[in-house]
Amino acid sequence: MNRRLNLDVHLQSTLNHNGSRRAFAARLDMTIKRAKVTSGRVARSLGVPEHEVTLWRAGVTVPKSADCARLSELLDVDVAWLCAGHA
Repeated sequence: MNRRLNLDVHLQSTLNHNGSRRAFAARLDMTIKRAKVTSGRVARSLGVPEHEVTLWRAGVTVPKSADCARLSELLDVDVAWLCAGHA
């Protein structure tokens, strides 16, 4: 629970910092491409609209912590790396 709260705080600060938001988007986009999946498939797996994934990949918005956790599982990457760039 505490880890999710910390992730929510980090994601909220990422949303407010354009450079961090772009860095998240770049990591997400790269990971999706490496996994050879489409935004549509990611969206269906997470139960969100495809345009939401497109906005995340463009750095316009960032996902909620629960979606980040599910993204990391789906794409087989560490959630801390995906969301914050930490190994």
